[in-house]
Amino acid sequence: MKKIEKLVAALTAEGSLTFAANLEFAVAIEKKIARLKSQEHEGSTLWFEDGTANVANTRVIVSPTGHIVFYNDEGRRFLCADPGGHPLHEALWTRDETTGETQLAQARMQLDSRQWVGIKPRAKTFETQIDISGQDGWGKMSLDDLREKAAAAWRIPFSEIKYFYDDEHIVHQGDGKYNIRLTKDGLYALHEGSFDKSLFISFMFRVNWARLDLIPVVELFQSTLPGTGGAVFEFIWGIYQDQSREEELPPLRYRGLPTYPSKEAFNIFSAFFEPRGPDGGDIKKIFMDPMTSHEITWTPQKHAPSRYFSDDHKLVVTAQDGYLYKVTAYDDPITFPYTNCAGIRKPPIEREVRVGTQSFSLLEGELGREIPFDPAWQLRPQTYPAKVHPQPPFTWKWFFNGEPPPVDPVKAQYTVPFYPEGAADIDESSLQPMVLDQIFYYMEMAPAMPPRLEKISKVLIHTFDTVLAGCVDCTREREYTVLYSDAEFAQKNAQLLWNYAASRDQLENLKKVSFLLEKDHIAHAYTSKYELIFKWLPFMYHQDREACENMLKTLAEILLPDGLLYLVGPRQLEGLFAHYGLDRLYNDAVCNMPFFRQHVKMCPENQVNPDICVFLLEKKDAAKKEIPATPESAVGDDDTAPQMRGFKRPD
Repeated sequence: MKKIEKLVAALTAEGSLTFAANLEFAVAIEKKIARLKSQEHEGSTLWFEDGTANVANTRVIVSPTGHIVFYNDEGRRFLCADPGGHPLHEALWTRDETTGETQLAQARMQLDSRQWVGIKPRAKTFETQIDISGQDGWGKMSLDDLREKAAAAWRIPFSEIKYFYDDEHIVHQGDGKYNIRLTKDGLYALHEGSFDKSLFISFMFRVNWARLDLIPVVELFQSTLPGTGGAVFEFIWGIYQDQSREEELPPLRYRGLPTYPSKEAFNIFSAFFEPRGPDGGDIKKIFMDPMTSHEITWTPQKHAPSRYFSDDHKLVVTAQDGYLYKVTAYDDPITFPYTNCAGIRKPPIEREVRVGTQSFSLLEGELGREIPFDPAWQLRPQTYPAKVHPQPPFTWKWFFNGEPPPVDPVKAQYTVPFYPEGAADIDESSLQPMVLDQIFYYMEMAPAMPPRLEKISKVLIHTFDTVLAGCVDCTREREYTVLYSDAEFAQKNAQLLWNYAASRDQLENLKKVSFLLEKDHIAHAYTSKYELIFKWLPFMYHQDREACENMLKTLAEILLPDGLLYLVGPRQLEGLFAHYGLDRLYNDAVCNMPFFRQHVKMCPENQVNPDICVFLLEKKDAAKKEIPATPESAVGDDDTAPQMRGFKRPD
């Protein structure tokens, strides 16, 4: 295929462009693309209109890796594709009606799974009012004084408060009253690649996309689809490079209120940007402290990770400067990619890509297939001695008796918590991770809990589909009966559990863990007795007192004396506990949990029914205590405690 034909194919490929203005501009480029001039520049090929190539008249740049970027009349990228013409991201640029300045209106990125995510700048503005007139000396307080107080209260550096809350965002209303505003960008999952069918993922601190000024915090980071971080940073790296063509940009900083530093964040930042810290400082240590994360500066790596879609082999290759990092298969029901561990360590769930001189192999345990190098991928041969790893006693499929349930590849990508964008109740699935944190919390609060947990040998986990893995303790052998109803969540949790235990050489402790389909095994599971039960009463039953009481009665019957029950259900159940021989050790309304309160700092409008509670119950020993004959009145309180954890869940 001729060079011009490749450009036209990438520009006109089905699904490459969805924004009307971009489609219109693409038609104009297609008509004159054959008349564009070209020149080589630092390994790239620039295709431009009349005169000499510059930012304004360059319409296409083909990078040294073969990736193709199309530009509008202002030199803003609106489409990036891989060498085969597969779209990687699309951006829509508009002008602000008030200022006339260029701004990003929307952007979307294709993931390795061929799902799409999108960024909507200025998605939400949060406003709150404060009144300081009751404080001593309020009349003499400056805006910096207010910022100092906020920094102290939030435990955030003053510089970060001032960065996000400049004078435009703190408006004095008179008499000590201030209106505080903060605008955030939004991240969305795009069903079928369009904002017409979008699903809110998280907020990000507002970025000046027209002239990059920070690395944004992706809040609720656990809610992103697999590969989202890499696709977003691919876009950020690209527009930083574009904006540096005209003038050198200052380094970026990781900023937020607060930041959420992690090992994973540092790794992905480092793949696309080079970190620099204060002289003599430990860069990673400085980054991992939320109080100092912003001190690290980030400048673009010369060679960023590059993705290549291959329709012939139905996979996506990710490489950086010739080094193959990972491979993702099309329509794969398993969300873990094949990872290149260079023969040194075992990859997640034994999915490994091993690179040779002219091909690479996709290995899953002892099974694999060989893929020849494509010249477009520009891969370097790798020769390293294969380290012999001890064979694990079993794979993640063991938890399903060797036969995992069939799953939908698309739905498997969406097995993450999703939260409302505005004032709405969080659904059950997305609430479960917060509730599990509360359960960990109780495990260390309760008197003598560690020795009690040591004695537990049989556990039931039911209707905790989102967080099944987190309910299993890998440190000692127990018999776990895990009833699930959602195949995709069950598969993901089985894999997370296997990875967590394998990384700690604790798989032998999980030989008695069984994931069982609820509808086929619930009757049999409830004929056994357990020393520990995790049970979530589905919201659909909360208004049905009879159904809730019947479930509570059944749970009490299958719980052994002195056994523990972690129960999530309506507050009204409290009046029945004593009647069924259960002592309430701790309880919290979910809306009062510290974990939910932390969440609403990020999504202030999210709600939860105030009657939904988390209970830690203990079954009375009939030989020691007399069980009341009639139920007590439903009266409860809300206990809170410091944030702690007992059982260790997968990261």
